[in-house]
Amino acid sequence: MRLPWRFLIGLLWAAGAQAQGQVYGLAGKSTDDPNYVAAWRGCAAEAQTWGDRCIALGVRGPARARAQDAAIVAGLQRGLSGLAVAVTNSRYLGESALALAAERGVPVVTFETDVDPAQRALRRVHIGADNADIGRQLAALVAARRPAGGQLCLLAGDSHDAATAARVTALRRTLAQDPKLAEGARLSGERGWREVARCPWFNGDDARRALRQLATAFRDEDTDAVVALGAWPFADPGAYRAAVQPLAAQDRQRVVVAATGALTAGQKALLADGLVQGYVSVDYEQMGRYAYRAMKRLATGHPVEPSIRIGAVVRHAL
Repeated sequence: MRLPWRFLIGLLWAAGAQAQGQVYGLAGKSTDDPNYVAAWRGCAAEAQTWGDRCIALGVRGPARARAQDAAIVAGLQRGLSGLAVAVTNSRYLGESALALAAERGVPVVTFETDVDPAQRALRRVHIGADNADIGRQLAALVAARRPAGGQLCLLAGDSHDAATAARVTALRRTLAQDPKLAEGARLSGERGWREVARCPWFNGDDARRALRQLATAFRDEDTDAVVALGAWPFADPGAYRAAVQPLAAQDRQRVVVAATGALTAGQKALLADGLVQGYVSVDYEQMGRYAYRAMKRLATGHPVEPSIRIGAVVRHAL
């Protein structure tokens, strides 16, 4: 029996596609932010073990929703079996790139930063750390250094980021020792803690702006403790060292703690030299590995839990 030529071509195409593996896309908020680079590295390594590819989608520089959306749309047009996104702007992506993914039947996983409840139907799984726990651990680091309290400044990326909001609420409640402190309520004397009037400061995921804000908080705002909800001020450890070393020489009682990804050698050196008092570290590479696994299972018709927590958050402190 002779098989139709179209059927034979279809078999050859399927065999070639299978040999090449599937392609998955991971869209961080920036392609040169060390945390998202680590997430892509984990995704790519895990995909390779299964004969697949995980490609990074996005652009360099500070987080920009339009640029992230355009990169995702371009990736979807090239053909993806799955998509993982650290969400910059839930509504904007939901009306464009994520809607296109749904239209094309491409399963969407969010990591680190989730979509808002209104767009929740557009993604299948969220992978991330326990943001409330990160906030509590940051508060514990600060309180251990300044048990009597002081003037506090918070540094964050985006005022609309739900992950940041959860960290901030938990941090404030822990410092105030009040689990019922209202969300959004600033510290105004609770347990000796008072937030600087100009803070929280938002940097739009711009590392240089974050470092300027940190230096200004100490130099001009009579700040005792700065808590960075992300690693922006330490993206360039040398620049951070140059900015804060003169201040540290004047007053060793000031406190800087931050939530970060895996620590670099330069960031560890800042800790050893007393220029940072503590980090709460999140394993972004593991997050990327989990993102690939979730995308792969969804693409091959297997169920996945709607919420996945990565491994334990590690605390680094002197």
